[in-house]
Amino acid sequence: MDSSWEKLKFEADQAVSLGNFAKATSLWQQALDQLDYVDDKDPRVALTLDQLAESLCQLGKRAQAIPIRQQLVVIREDVLGTDHIEVANSLNSLAELYYSLGKFPEAQPLSERIMDIYEKIFGSEHLGLAMISTFLALIYHGQEEYEKAEEFYKRAISIKQKVLGYNHAEVALLMENYSGLLYATDRSEEADQMYSNVGTASGLWRLVAAQATEQATRGKTGLKTSFTKKQP
Repeated sequence: MDSSWEKLKFEADQAVSLGNFAKATSLWQQALDQLDYVDDKDPRVALTLDQLAESLCQLGKRAQAIPIRQQLVVIREDVLGTDHIEVANSLNSLAELYYSLGKFPEAQPLSERIMDIYEKIFGSEHLGLAMISTFLALIYHGQEEYEKAEEFYKRAISIKQKVLGYNHAEVALLMENYSGLLYATDRSEEADQMYSNVGTASGLWRLVAAQATEQATRGKTGLKTSFTKKQP
């Protein structure tokens, strides 16, 4: 069974490298079937589930990936404990999947739990915490829960300003979304002041704003994201 699984994994990896996600999905499913009688603690199970879900997402079959992502969270909790960074990464993949489908209420509690894990592991000013704060801000903003969204925008901006600097592109992107919230809550003077204070010396803000405008129609919320899937 081991050699058969390894062969299927090799072929699936090749299919992914060629962009053939339909073939990769079939191969990862076969690889998972090979592990039917293997204990969930075997690392091949988590790897296979993760890659199968990713291939489905690449095919645009994101709804089908949800139960696989859910199963992966359960397995990693059982094997690694509830506060492990790999559990947070699996929760993050599931939360992003829900977000991409417009399922904000489902993504919200997962992201709040990720935040708790990151605080325990990294403390209160890690970039990973800014990533999750940004995600929560976008989730609440997309649901027009502006008070909660503002709380998380402020937290993410504060961390990124300290770690990355005031004129960093990610800070500018966050402040653009935050200014959109200010406009939506009839606080245009605050929003205008924010625009005037971001990256004006280097022209960075104008560049970021132009790029963001080009992408403004992408996604269900029209909000721009700057988080990545995994943190060290």
